[in-house]
Order: sequence, then structure tokens, then C-alpha cells
Amino acid sequence: MRGRLLLAAAVVLLVAAAVASAGQPSLTVQLVPERFGVEDVARLRITVEGGRPVAAPEPPALENLRIVGGPSVSQQFSFVNGVASSSVTYTYLVQAEGVGKATVGPVEVEVDGKTLESEPITVTVVEGSVAPPRRRVRSPFDPFGGLMEPPAVTRPARIVLRMLPARRKLVRGEPLAVTVALDTTAVVEGFEWSKAPAFPGWWSQRIDRKGELSGEPVEVDGVRYMRYRVARYVLIPLSAGTLELPACSARIGMRGGGFLMLPQVVERSTRPVRITVDELPPPPEGFHDAVGNLRYQASLDPATVRMGSSAMLTVTLRGQGNLPLAGSPFPWPAPDGLEIYPPEESASVRVTPRGPKGSRTWKAVVLPSRPGRFELSAVPVAVFDPRTGQYRTARLGPFTLEVEPPPATPAPVATPAHTAPAGATAGASSPTGGSAPAGNPPLSLPLLLLVVGAVGAVVGGVVAFVLLRRRGGVIPPRPNGQDPTERARALQGALEGWWHGLDSSRREDPRLRREVEALRRELEAVRFAPGRADHSETVAQLEERLRRLLSS
Repeated sequence: MRGRLLLAAAVVLLVAAAVASAGQPSLTVQLVPERFGVEDVARLRITVEGGRPVAAPEPPALENLRIVGGPSVSQQFSFVNGVASSSVTYTYLVQAEGVGKATVGPVEVEVDGKTLESEPITVTVVEGSVAPPRRRVRSPFDPFGGLMEPPAVTRPARIVLRMLPARRKLVRGEPLAVTVALDTTAVVEGFEWSKAPAFPGWWSQRIDRKGELSGEPVEVDGVRYMRYRVARYVLIPLSAGTLELPACSARIGMRGGGFLMLPQVVERSTRPVRITVDELPPPPEGFHDAVGNLRYQASLDPATVRMGSSAMLTVTLRGQGNLPLAGSPFPWPAPDGLEIYPPEESASVRVTPRGPKGSRTWKAVVLPSRPGRFELSAVPVAVFDPRTGQYRTARLGPFTLEVEPPPATPAPVATPAHTAPAGATAGASSPTGGSAPAGNPPLSLPLLLLVVGAVGAVVGGVVAFVLLRRRGGVIPPRPNGQDPTERARALQGALEGWWHGLDSSRREDPRLRREVEALRRELEAVRFAPGRADHSETVAQLEERLRRLLSS
């Protein structure tokens, strides 16, 4: 009897020692399954191994989830190869409140005087149910095996294509963000435009999407959808009034409702959307259709030049707004003795969801015709700010240009008289037998040829320069494959070359100046128009206008 008691005590001691050596307690939190539907029920399992919790853990903080049952508690104990282990699991039943992301917050539990904490868990909840269907137990008393049961009732899928403008009312020239969204309750597997979005009466630019297309849960009229933003645009109204965003349509492929059901293809269209565009208030002097958070800047560099050199007058329009449609303050009034050529333009503009952003720069050559001090008068500019509903005015300049006279031509140095050698007389005969004239020696033949060549080079250079200036006004032939933007650039170069080649009397003609400036601005509008638009017909009309102008 005593031997049996000793054996039992030894076993108890061994078990206690094994449990003591089982290691540190640990905490594990799982959400099973990791991906489930809004109609499914998932299990939140909180497992503590290697110890006994002081109390049942509190339910963690949940986002887009709610507890619908539990907790149920299960315990396990094992003794294998002298190593004992124990665990206790708390199981909650949870269900999602909507489609999208769901989060289980950190879980805290106190075990053996230590506080254990888990990491948060994030899962994805999809529409419907992804759980496998439960098999019905066939009744031995049912000879038809349930074939006469009515089919399960399923909800029809909803797919809507929407045109979503950021606003319904704006002013002429104000940028507008527009999104084409696909709202669906089904799993979409394909998307193809049958009638792509187009916006006549608007300047438009599509915003390229970066990365994969992802959805977000939304609720419209009490229905929960997954929304995909399939296209985004920035529009600028070209006129005032009631403008329309025309309907567009697409073919959408969606997954079938069952394993043996083929995918379905449906076509959906947006509804036309009307936008109210108000006219701008009466503009002040110097308004060149600049609308937005924009500012003009100007500079003249250098401020001092020598006669024969030129300065550069630079105007920059910078900020966010209708940059592609805004104009420059040129032509700049030039005082007598200065000529300001039509400017060359460069741009650095990117399209953001809030509108075009960046800068446009115009650089004009200022060429003096005589030395002196010249004053370029200040030019007024104005920008309309839609946020305040008012114009912001400013003045560019004035600028002062100092033109120094050219350096004086050095006076020729007299050649010293030839000293006759000793014994020679003033009337000594030349090697040819004649008498050499008094004064400077005769010009040698090589030097004479050098002078004639230099004069010919100067005259030829002047003639070539004049011909090149005149040739700039000739319309270049159109190469094969030249797109409208490149053609507009070539026509603008021909226009400016022709203008530079005119004499000053013709350039002072106000009617001709207005016609040239209007044609130049229209060519610039084509150059900076959206790349997806076809401007072939517009460029052809502008080229015909340029031909008539050059032949006048």
C-alpha cells in the first residue's frame, strides 16, 4: 500500500515538473476564414497556451464587425514524451456590417502575472456569401431526395454606371473634376467602353490612373455597392450657359451565380448631367482669360546691353487653374527705339484632380535700334479667383533698359616712312627702272585679295541673313505622318519668321498686328490642346488663313 502511494506521489511530481517546464505562455488570435462575405458568419478564436488566464479576455474593439454569438470555451491538456501542454480557447461568432475592410483590434489577457497582447487583424469582406453551400441530409422517407423543394431565392445583382461631377455650378474658365463610377453588387470580371466619354463644349483632359483599380464600399438609396472609379477627367467650360455632360456606356462582364453558370455581360449607360456655367463679371483692364489661383510674373534681363545686343523680356503665369487656356499680356508696348518681337512659349503643366497646375512662360526678344535709356511702361494684368468671386489685379513692370553705344572704332596707325639705305638718293630708281612715288609703299597683291575677300564675305552674310529672314515666312511643306500639334508648331514658326521679316512700317499697322496675334494664339491653343482630341481640320483652316496673310 505504501509503495502505491509513493508511486502516485512520484507521478504527480513528474507531471508538475513537466507542466512547469512547458515554456512561457502565448496568445494567438485568429479570424476564420480570412476572407468571407457580408452574409457569412466567421469565428474569432482567442487561444492561450502554456498557462491559465486570470479571467476570460474582454472582446476586442471591432470595426465593420459585430458579435452575434459566444464566447464558447474549450480546454485541452496533453502529456507527450514527458512534456505537458495546456490551452484554453474562447470562440466568438462575428458577422460583417458591410462590404470592405474589417478590423479586429488588439486582445489583452493576463496569464501567470504577465499581460499578453496580440496584433490587430485586418480582413476583406466581399458581397454576398463565399461559404460553401451546406449539404442537405437526405431523409430515408423522401423517395424524391428533395428534388421537389423550391429553388433558393437569390437577390438580383445591381450594376449602375454613374457620371459624378464635383459641382453642378461654376463660372466660365473654372476647372471641374468629373468621375465615371461603376457601382456594383456583383463580382465584375470585365469592363469595356461601348461609347467612351466625350465632352463637346469643354476643354477636357483625362487623369491617368496609377496602380490597379480598387473598389470602396458606398451606400446609395439604401443599397450597398462596391464602387470602382473607372475614369476621371478635368473639364474647363469654354462658354457660359447650361452645358451638358453627355451619356457614356460600357459593357460589363460579371461572374455567374453558380458553379455551372457562365459569366454574364450587361451594358450600362450614365445619365446626361447638366452643369450651370455663369459668365464672369465685367473684367478689368489686362484680363487675358486667366481663372484660378494664378499669378503673373515678369522680368527683363539683362538691364544693360551694348548696341547690337538684345535683352529678354520674360512673363510667367504660375499656379493652379485654366493654365492651358489663359493668355499672356503680349504684345507689350515698345517705346521708340526698341522693338519687341512676338514671344516664344514654353509650358510645364500637369493635370491634377483639382485642375491643371504648373506654369506657362513667354520670352520675347527686345532689340534696340539706337543707344540710350529706354523705359518699358508697366502692363496691367488681372486674374479671376473663383474662391472669392473677384478679380485680382497687378502691374508688370515698368522696366528700364540701358543701351550703351558700340565701342569706338580704333583709328588706323600710320605706317612709318621707308628709310632709304645709306648712299641712296631720294630719286633712286625702282627695280623696274621707274621712279618710286613718295609716301606709303604700294599695296601688295596678297593684301588686296584679302581685303576684297573680307568685303565679299560681309556682303554675302548680310544678303544671306536677309534671305533667311524672308524665308522664315514661307510655309514649310507637311511631311508624311506629321500630327496636328507638330504642324501647328511649324505654322507658328513660319508666321513669326514672316513677321520678323516685315519692315517697321507694316508692323505698326494695328489691324495687321491684331490679325497676327489672333492667329498666333489660335495656333498655341492647338499646340496645348488635349492629346486625345483630333485637331486636323482646325489646323487645316489655320494654315489656309496663314497662306492668305502671307500673300497679302
